[in-house]
Amino acid sequence: MPQSKQRKAHKHAHHQDYIPHKKKRKSIVPVAVVVCAILAFGIAWFAAGPSIVGLLAGLVIGALVGYFTGQQMDKSFDKS
Repeated sequence: MPQSKQRKAHKHAHHQDYIPHKKKRKSIVPVAVVVCAILAFGIAWFAAGPSIVGLLAGLVIGALVGYFTGQQMDKSFDKS
């Protein structure tokens, strides 16, 4: 009987230790920046009145606090 000229199928090793990647969540940093900036703006409004310098300082400080808070929240959510 003639031999088949078709190649045998390749056998691939199956890895039992494969761990699928988690889906990456969207960052909460923009939300935290906006919320903290609005809160800081309100605090600056009551503390300094309608002073432009005081309101801008409140916005900047609030945005910075929101940024770092959002970064920490992202790290915390990634652990769980």
